[in-house]
Amino acid sequence: MNHQPTLVITGGTGLVGSRLIQRIASQYQIYVLTRSQRQDTDQVKYVQWDIDQKQIETEKLPTEIDVVLNLVGAGIADKRWTTSRKKILIDSRVKATEYLYEVCKSRIVKTYIGASAIGYYGDRGEEILTADAPPGKEGFLSECCVLWEESSQLFTPRVENHYILRIGIVLSQQGGALPKLVLPSRLGGAGYFGDGSAYYSWIHIDDLCKSIEFLMSDTPPSRTYNGVSPHPLPLKELMRGIKKVYAPYALLLPIPEIVIHTAMGEMATMLTNSDRVVPQHLLASGLEYAYADLDTALRHIKEHNV
Repeated sequence: MNHQPTLVITGGTGLVGSRLIQRIASQYQIYVLTRSQRQDTDQVKYVQWDIDQKQIETEKLPTEIDVVLNLVGAGIADKRWTTSRKKILIDSRVKATEYLYEVCKSRIVKTYIGASAIGYYGDRGEEILTADAPPGKEGFLSECCVLWEESSQLFTPRVENHYILRIGIVLSQQGGALPKLVLPSRLGGAGYFGDGSAYYSWIHIDDLCKSIEFLMSDTPPSRTYNGVSPHPLPLKELMRGIKKVYAPYALLLPIPEIVIHTAMGEMATMLTNSDRVVPQHLLASGLEYAYADLDTALRHIKEHNV
C-alpha cells in the first residue's frame, strides 16, 4: 500500500483553505487545526487547538508530516484598525505561527509553506515588484507582514523545503474582495478610488490553490514566492473588467480618496496602496496559470460559482 502524504493546515476552514481541501482531499491525509469542534471524515481530521491557552489535541497529529501549510490569521478587512484590532491581527498570525512551531518541533516535517500578503510591499506606485523587492518603509500592512514572515522563519532549520507565499487579492464568489467589488456594479455604479491608477495584484482562487499544490508537490527552490496572477492591473482596469462580466450597463465612476479615508481610516490603505506584483519565481519554476487573464478568470468564477 502506497504511503498517502500528510498535510497539517491552519486556516483550513477559511476561503482559500476550504477550496484547497476540496481540490486535494483524495490525495492527502489532511489534519485541520481549528478552534471549533467539527466532524471528521475519512480524509480530513479536525484537530482542536487554542493558541492563547497553548492547548492542542496532540494525540491526533501524525509524528511525520509531509507538509505544514500555515494560512492562519484574523480577517484583515473584517473590522476597523483600532490599536486593539491591530494587535489582534498581528498576534493571530505571529503567536499562532510560534505555537504551530512548538507543536511541530517534536515531529518530522518535510515542507513548510507560510502565507503572507502583498501588503508586505507597502505603497509602491508603478514599480514592478518581484519577491526579491524589500518591504515597504511604512504602513501597518507592511509591518504586519514582516512580523508574520519572521515568525515563519522558525521552521527554516527544521524542514527540507521552506516557502513564504505572498498572496494578492483572491478572486472568488464565495468570499474575499470580489463580492464587495461586484455589489456596487449590480446597483448601477462601479467605483474606483482616486484616478484609478493604483495597481491591484489579483489571482483566481483556483490558480492560488494550484500555486500551493505546486509548492507542495513539485518542491521548487526554497524561497519567497508571490501568489498573484502574472497580470496586475490598475484599479480602473480591474473595475472595468468586473463591470463587463457582472454588470455591463453599470456606470464606471471615480470615488474621491478622501471619502474612503473618512469611512475607513487607516484601513483605507488596503484599497489605495499600489502594488504591481508579479509571480516571476513561480513562472520561472514552471507553474502554468489556468486563469492569468482577468476576463477569463471572472467568467470562470461566475459560470462555475467558484
